[in-house]
Amino acid sequence: MPRMNEDVMEGEDAEDGDGCPVATGDLTINLQNRGKAIDKADYGPMDPNLPNRDYWKRMGDRWDDSPENAKKMLCGNCSAFNKTEKMLDCIEEGLSDDRMDDAMEVIKAGDIGFCEIFDFKCAAKRTCAAWIVGGPITDEGDEDDDGLEGEGYEEDMEDEDMDPRIEDEMGGSYEKKRR
Repeated sequence: MPRMNEDVMEGEDAEDGDGCPVATGDLTINLQNRGKAIDKADYGPMDPNLPNRDYWKRMGDRWDDSPENAKKMLCGNCSAFNKTEKMLDCIEEGLSDDRMDDAMEVIKAGDIGFCEIFDFKCAAKRTCAAWIVGGPITDEGDEDDDGLEGEGYEEDMEDEDMDPRIEDEMGGSYEKKRR
């Protein structure tokens, strides 16, 4: 569930009338929060369908790992990536409010979910330095069929799974804020 009553991201301390995170329906707040993910955690790459060699080398170096392994650490398999039916409904409603007739097609094409750390609509093929092993968040009992979960990912998150530089900027670990 999205974090509420924490003064970290714009709009996260309030829900709209449907119980959806504000950023799912407010494009300005969503873009502000995405900008913070770019600035604080190197959210990217801009176009995941391109090779982006420099980006993946930088992320591999940041995690003290290879670019090939960094390419496997995606939003789509992050423990903060929310793909529950309710969240997807919130995202669809927010896009529909912007007069987008084919909102669910856009969500599916971009494999969009919601980042619970930075509170914005997020694409599954991207990543950031706040990536946490063991995701995504899905409805209980549902299988995630996007093929991004990868083998060997641990079920339980540990505080050390997140880049400590991100934890410091956020005032503590994601796991502690989640409780």
